[in-house]
Amino acid sequence: MRAPLHRAFALVLALGASVHAAAPPRVASVNLSADEVLLEILPPGQLVAVTRWVDDASMSSAAGRVPPGIFRLQKADLEQLLALKPDLVVLSEYTDADFQRLLERSGARVHRMGGLRSLAGVRQALLDLGRVVGQDRAASRLVERYDATLSDLAHRLQGAPRPRLLYWSGDMTAGADTAIGALIEGAGATNVGRELGVVGIAAPGAERAFASDPDVVLVTDWPGAREAVTAHPLLSQLRAAREGRVVVMPNRLVVALSQHTADAAWWLAARLHPERVPETRP
Repeated sequence: MRAPLHRAFALVLALGASVHAAAPPRVASVNLSADEVLLEILPPGQLVAVTRWVDDASMSSAAGRVPPGIFRLQKADLEQLLALKPDLVVLSEYTDADFQRLLERSGARVHRMGGLRSLAGVRQALLDLGRVVGQDRAASRLVERYDATLSDLAHRLQGAPRPRLLYWSGDMTAGADTAIGALIEGAGATNVGRELGVVGIAAPGAERAFASDPDVVLVTDWPGAREAVTAHPLLSQLRAAREGRVVVMPNRLVVALSQHTADAAWWLAARLHPERVPETRP
């Protein structure tokens, strides 16, 4: 009788291990990009933490859509995160590296979203995150929409003249190797920050910005952002400022590093090329 009992016990253990292995992962997000993606691809109950920014309509394209039962992280807090017992913590390439090391030393499994400074990089980041959380098909569906939007946009912009656009935030602009620069170029414009030799986000100086004479100036709808150009003693004299070509873009689209990046490119292209790109994608 012992052999059948042993076999039954082994079967119970195997079934238990199988159930444990198949248990849905508990995922915690420590960056807004992951908030927006995970909300779309994870089944209910698997997302256990998001950032506090997810509820801010000026910052997040997911505002008003996150269930109240999901914990909101006010900051990257190691103790709060570990208390939630996540199976995976999702960071981004902009998350403090020291915080990532602390997480890894605690034994937490970490995924860092990278490549977010280009449209192709965002696309790959969506697929990578989907694979890590076991939602490849859901992530692929996001990417299909992302690709379709950018493909439609590229077709509409083929052969269109590219206005020279300067992004301005305070005293800073976006040059080469930036998400904002990629957004500008994806929307059918030339990035004046790159022309100025800026790499990353940096301050070129108001005098150089004025001398660049852009066709368009791009600012966010953050309080005071437009006035930083239109009320500036020098920048207000830019041809673009005097002729009313200051585009005010919703901040949530400027900072989007998720599937909404394609929507941001479409939004901007519709303002730069209204004869080719309708405000709402058909």
